[in-house]
Amino acid sequence: MALTADEVAARAHNAAIAIDDDYDVPGGQLYEWPAGSEEVILTRITDTLAAYPHLVTDLGYAWTKDRSAYRTYNDAMFQWNVLELLGDVDPDHPNLNGVKPVAARQAINRDFISYAQPGRELDFIFIGRGFMDVLKYFLEMTLDIMDLAPGAHEGSAWGPASLEDIRKHHNRDVGDIVNAFLKQAIKVIRGEFPDRHSPIMDRLVAVPNLMWTTYDAVESFVVAHELGHLLERHDVRDATAGKEVSADKVAISLQLARHGTQKKMYGTSLIATMAVSLGGPAFYLLGNLYYLISSLDAWIRHRSIKPHIETFASLKFRWFHYRKYLLDLGSPTLISPHVVGLSRMVNLCMEGVLANSMGFNLKVFGKPEPFLDEEFRNMVWGDWLDDDIAIPGAPSTE
Repeated sequence: MALTADEVAARAHNAAIAIDDDYDVPGGQLYEWPAGSEEVILTRITDTLAAYPHLVTDLGYAWTKDRSAYRTYNDAMFQWNVLELLGDVDPDHPNLNGVKPVAARQAINRDFISYAQPGRELDFIFIGRGFMDVLKYFLEMTLDIMDLAPGAHEGSAWGPASLEDIRKHHNRDVGDIVNAFLKQAIKVIRGEFPDRHSPIMDRLVAVPNLMWTTYDAVESFVVAHELGHLLERHDVRDATAGKEVSADKVAISLQLARHGTQKKMYGTSLIATMAVSLGGPAFYLLGNLYYLISSLDAWIRHRSIKPHIETFASLKFRWFHYRKYLLDLGSPTLISPHVVGLSRMVNLCMEGVLANSMGFNLKVFGKPEPFLDEEFRNMVWGDWLDDDIAIPGAPSTE
C-alpha cells in the first residue's frame, strides 16, 4: 500500500528524533518558507511526476507533491533533487529492483555531515543544517569580496577584477570579510545558531551563474551521494573509504542521467552539468576548509585535532577517485574558472585560519607560530588542481 504524505512526515519525524537533538526548535524559525517558494517547488515536483509517471507507479513517490510531507523548504528542495536524479534512470535498472522510496530531509543538527538511513517502508537522507550554513556563509563571503571590485557582477564569473587584484587594492577589507566568515563557521562548529539571517537568495539571483549554481550543485551532489549509498544497499553503520568512493561514483552517474531529466523538463541541463564538474569539487574543498576550521577550534580549546586530520585524508582520497572516475568517463572538465576561483577563495580562508592561529599564539605564548606546519598544509591542500587533469567532451548545457 502506497504511503501518504502524512505517514511520510510522521516516519521522517521519528527517524530524525533519533539523531537530531534540536528537531523542535523554539520559535519555529527554521520552518518559515520563503515567500512564494511553496507554489514554485511543489509545481516543479508535480511536473516531474507527470513527466516521469514511473516515479509514482513503480517507485512510490506520489506523496512528494503534497505540502504536508515537508517540514522545511529545504526538505522539499532535497526531495525534488531525488526525483530529478531518478527520473531518467532506466526503470529496469537492477539497483531499482525492490528499492524503497527515499525521503530527503534537512537535519537541524549543526554538523557538516550528510547521511543515509534505511527504514522499513521508507529510506531517508538527512543533510545537516550546519552543512548548508557553512556553504551559505562561504558564498556570502565570496559575494562580499566580489562587491569590492567595481563592476564585479558583470562580465566573467569573477568579474573584471581578479581575486589578486581585489586583494591588492582592498587587502584590509578582504581580511575583515574572511575573518567574519571564520567567526560564523566557528559558531556552526560549536553548535550555535547564527545571529544573523541575511537574505542570501536575493543576492544570488543578482550575480553571475556561478553563485547560485554552486549552491544548487553542491546540494545536489550531496543528495546524489547519499542516494548512492541507498541504491548500492550499503550498510551505512559501517562506513569505509571504499563505500564513500562507490557512492561518489553513483552520484556522478545519477547526475549524468539527470542531464536527460533536465533537458526534457527545462530545455537545459546546466545544473546537472555543474553538479558533476563543480558540485563534487566544491564539496571536497569546503570539507577541507570546514575541518581545518574545526581543528583550529579544537586546538584553541586544547582538544585533539587527530579526528580532523583523518577526515582530511579521507576527503583527499575521495577527491583522487572522483576525478579519476571522471577521466575514465571522459566527462566535464575540473579545470574551469569556477573551480579555480573557488579553490582560491578556500586558500584565502586557509591563510586566514593560519593568521588567526599565529595571532592567538602571539597573544598567549608571545611567539607567532601557526598551529599547522608546512608539511601538514601540503598534505591537506597540495595537488588539488593539477594542470594535467582537464577532461574533454563536457556535455552540452543548451
